Amino acid sequence: MRDFAYLFPDSVAAWLQGRGDGRFQRYERHYRSDRAASSPEIFDLEKSNLLFSQRFHGGKWRFVSVLNSKPFAALTTFLIFLWGGSFLLSTVGTSQPVAAGVVLCVAFVGMRANKLRARFRHR
Repeated sequence: MRDFAYLFPDSVAAWLQGRGDGRFQRYERHYRSDRAASSPEIFDLEKSNLLFSQRFHGGKWRFVSVLNSKPFAALTTFLIFLWGGSFLLSTVGTSQPVAAGVVLCVAFVGMRANKLRARFRHR
């Protein structure tokens, strides 16, 4: 049976061949600099890998993980709806306050209904 995992950019085979998102190049640079800094008899690959994981799983990568989190997505959605709602209320609300209120109520009830449906689907 033939393994086609190398075709996917996030597969281990693609990562080891240096394709994908740049993690291999970063690891290769780290490995080569650690290897050059110590003699071949003293070099410890396990310690080097631990140092690599400590060095590159902090800092800017935390920022990326925050941007990719569900709470951040929910906050962004809330702020967009808040901005849209305030824009709707200020422009349409002055001329047609009932229509603006109905649209906001429908939007918030729809969001709540979607959240409840998703919660019941996962049970």
